[in-house]
Amino acid sequence: MDNDIEKRWWVFPRFKIELMVSGLDLPVNLAFVPNPTDEPHEPLLYVTELYGKVKAITNDWKVHTYAENLLNYKANHEFPGTGESGVTGICVEPQTGDLFITMLYEENGEPKNKLIRTKSKNGLKIDSTETLLDNIPSIKAAHQIQAVTVGFDGKLYVNLGEGMVHPEVAQDDNELRGKVLRMNLDGSIPEDNPDPDSLVYAKGFRNPFGATWRKSDKSLYISDNGPAYDDRIAKVEAGKNYGWPQSMRENSLFWWHFTHGPTALAFMQNDEFPFDFEDELFVALFGGSYVKGESIKGKKIIKMKLNDDATSVKSYDEFVRYIGESAASPCGLAFGPGGLYFTDLHGEENGLARASSGNIYRVTSIIKGEGEIIVPYTKSNADKCLCPGCPTLNECMRNRNQRLFCAGGKTECELERKGCLCGECPIESEYGLTEFYYCDEGAAKK
Repeated sequence: MDNDIEKRWWVFPRFKIELMVSGLDLPVNLAFVPNPTDEPHEPLLYVTELYGKVKAITNDWKVHTYAENLLNYKANHEFPGTGESGVTGICVEPQTGDLFITMLYEENGEPKNKLIRTKSKNGLKIDSTETLLDNIPSIKAAHQIQAVTVGFDGKLYVNLGEGMVHPEVAQDDNELRGKVLRMNLDGSIPEDNPDPDSLVYAKGFRNPFGATWRKSDKSLYISDNGPAYDDRIAKVEAGKNYGWPQSMRENSLFWWHFTHGPTALAFMQNDEFPFDFEDELFVALFGGSYVKGESIKGKKIIKMKLNDDATSVKSYDEFVRYIGESAASPCGLAFGPGGLYFTDLHGEENGLARASSGNIYRVTSIIKGEGEIIVPYTKSNADKCLCPGCPTLNECMRNRNQRLFCAGGKTECELERKGCLCGECPIESEYGLTEFYYCDEGAAKK
């Protein structure tokens, strides 16, 4: 593993970053197998490489070329510019293991959008391809066909950019550009679409890169990139208009006033992190295209907690931030076994001349078994803290004298540990701390 990760990536307290896969050429999006086996040579996840490949990664972390030469034109590595497009979105069909992949192609020299479905006997090498959607105009400077997902209703959802040149198409009901599309798995139109004669599910999008599903409300959430401001997150609902090109704020859940380049996003909803991160939304902010070094805008992963009815954001924090010197920046992002995985697109080399320097990282929790007590940040618990001005009780950790100290440097917080530290039985506290906290061996009890 890479011993210099901490010199390139800052991560939220109580977490660590591991390098899982290296040597990828512009890795974009990740898709995990929904129910992977334990066999070491069976596929665990797939990653799209922008310039025409899909890689399959097995449980033993070996990398296989699932598909190549998916583009019928030669990419030019111009960043920012016409090098930004290619093979982007990917998801796994839960029942068959087939892949749905989005990409550009050329017809008579003109770039167009395409969605394909691929089949494979062993999940490691493509056997056949079926085109589900094509002949949709595009350009080679982003705003192309992007994320593809399978919803809780078993339908296929596809994010389609408006193509940049004619943004008004996002409002044209006869156009598929600037829309979120909904289709059956064979590409046909579902009878219960807002218009039973159209694939359009919602309209008014500019460049909707990412998409994810939230279990708690069975809803689709997307990221959408604004012109030079108002990048946004939106909850997508049937038949709604999301405003572009008149507005990037219409029906939006959250927006940034300045450009951060939101790409992939995912909810923590399968116990990959400790319980207090449940249902938080993690968003990769790519930033500007091919920006080297640290950046105020983007080049990080943030996390946000939504209110109960998903109409606003209750909290917002940086979770991962790039602090190195290269053009690496978070792009693809997905939860998988043991944590949150993300791609860094350009990697640590120049990321342009086919250096194959892109990586996949995993962020994992080090709370359990690492000698920390984590106290939930509730008013009841905060009132019991005896160090005035403690900024947030959630940042409290145990020090060597078995007391708690806060992240702001205070060392006199008197919330002592009490009770069994074997890791099996509940920890009882004379202070009556509410909800959960953790003992040395990793037990988490009410």
